Amino acid sequence: MTLLRSRALPWLTVLLLSGATVAAADDDPCKGGKWDVTQEHALFSKSPESVTAGHDIDSAPKMKAQQLYELALSPQDGVKFILPPAKKGLPDGSFAGLVHLQVPAAGPYRVSLDQGFWIDVVGNQKYIESTDFGGISGCNAPRKVVIFNLPAGQDLVLQLSGAAKDHVRVTLTPVPAAAAGAH
Repeated sequence: MTLLRSRALPWLTVLLLSGATVAAADDDPCKGGKWDVTQEHALFSKSPESVTAGHDIDSAPKMKAQQLYELALSPQDGVKFILPPAKKGLPDGSFAGLVHLQVPAAGPYRVSLDQGFWIDVVGNQKYIESTDFGGISGCNAPRKVVIFNLPAGQDLVLQLSGAAKDHVRVTLTPVPAAAAGAH
């Protein structure tokens, strides 16, 4: 009986540890959201490019798709927006910033953030309406995802506003073709 226990113990330990690993993966707060955000999650696992977001259109840097950025934001009351943020009543003392976007192909793109706050995309002096949005509570890789149908080759501006923190991690990704019709 003792020999049986001594041989079974290592196997039991392996089974218990592998079960704990599976349980930990199942408990990942970034899984189970509205969409498959595997590409965004992979980008959020990389080191971001640190950039200061613009306080006006002339100081706004350019953001490329498929790149993770960490944007330093400014106090919101010092940011000159192209159009006032579409969400009214943003909190005093919050942070904001502007970033230029330009996409090579027209279509649905996801703007993904590590925090939940307001974003607008502006092109030709008007808002580009979002087509869908989602978020994963307890996750910051990404926390919030908003989908916009973006036109190719135009100078667009991402307006970030109402942020509680003065830094945000953000990425822009095309919606995978398989998921484009699913939202």
